[in-house]
Amino acid sequence: MNNDLFDRRGHIKNSSIEKLKNGNLKKTEINILSEHIESCEECAQKLSNSFEQKDFLKVPCGFEEEIEYKINRNHKKNKQLFFYSLKVSAAACMALVLVFSSALNFMADTGVRKLEIKSPQFTAVNSMNVKLENFTNNIIDREVFNNGIQKK
Repeated sequence: MNNDLFDRRGHIKNSSIEKLKNGNLKKTEINILSEHIESCEECAQKLSNSFEQKDFLKVPCGFEEEIEYKINRNHKKNKQLFFYSLKVSAAACMALVLVFSSALNFMADTGVRKLEIKSPQFTAVNSMNVKLENFTNNIIDREVFNNGIQKK
């Protein structure tokens, strides 16, 4: 043990406690003292008795009530959020059940005859395209034929 921090019996010296309170110890010394105080009830009592009443801050008037109010308010908000989340998740589950089951189809089946739309038939358009293609081929053939005659 460090002789500067502890007495002959292995307990913390009063001077070490004062240095600890004033912040005049190195980090390693603070760690050593903290570990010892944690395991030694006598030194923990000695440290706690070293503080005087004037060393503690006075709590402002109404501080305790304010803290209790804020805690209760937070609990109330958490309950409201929980129940809101519960309602939303229940609604989402019901919507999924309706969508992925036949219940939606059963509910929608009102006996109204459904109108079925047939795909359009393009026979008139197709016949016009064929006629235009034939006409275009005739024109091209005549041009080629006429050009062949002129070259001869």
